[in-house]
Amino acid sequence: MLRDTAVALTAAGIDNARFEARLLLSHAACASTDEMISRGRDPAPSAIVETVRALTARRVRREPMAYILGEREFWGLPFKVSPAVLVPRPDSETVIETALRLLPDRARAWRVLDLGLGSGCLLLTLLKEFPNARGVGLDASADALAVAGDNARALGVAERATLLHGDWRVPGWADALGGPFDLVVTNPPYIEAATIDGLMPEVARHEPRLALDGGADGLAAYRLIAAAGPRLVTAGGHLLAEGGEGQAADIAGIFAAAGLRPLAPVKDLAGIERVIPAVH
Repeated sequence: MLRDTAVALTAAGIDNARFEARLLLSHAACASTDEMISRGRDPAPSAIVETVRALTARRVRREPMAYILGEREFWGLPFKVSPAVLVPRPDSETVIETALRLLPDRARAWRVLDLGLGSGCLLLTLLKEFPNARGVGLDASADALAVAGDNARALGVAERATLLHGDWRVPGWADALGGPFDLVVTNPPYIEAATIDGLMPEVARHEPRLALDGGADGLAAYRLIAAAGPRLVTAGGHLLAEGGEGQAADIAGIFAAAGLRPLAPVKDLAGIERVIPAVH
């Protein structure tokens, strides 16, 4: 089963096919890698065979592995995911690293806002790291809010998280958030609209377009967020925005024009200027 699954994935152009095949088989069999090795010569129950074939067919259609497994790890924590939310990426952990550096007092009751909540990976991770903090998360998708709510309960931070339905494209969107906040984090859509269909199939075909489409130049969301920034961030507080490759200077300029003071961008592990911090 492992061999046949890997062959099918390889034919579909998927890298690390044997590793992914092992993940699918482990998920279908509810067995660890060690258990699969020790039982490798055992006949596979027909139910598991059918499940693996169904999962493999989904992956061959380039559905993201995280959606198939229903979960993705972020900052060492398990996050439920679905096609309603972006798959959390290691690049976004740079936002968490930056926040912990800029707000070193872990015990303080910080007020945190996450714009574009998605799975909740940013806000809920920060609430785990700051045990006395309280947070608000905003998302335009009710389905995404449901996923984030499940994650908040699973991680034990639901009592400190307020999840709100709202859209920064609608005038007055910031009025109901209850600001200002000590820390605002956001990973908004930053892909140029015309380039989305050319992205790898896992992204272009399966991830929510609302969370990808940054408008004609990829910067539409930053302008809207920056315009509300001075009202959303306390004096001396921080706004941390994730951006795409080559966008840091433009985002910093947008923040400066809105009355915020940009700081030096923070690079991710690939050396890309990934997080653009600003101070009010």
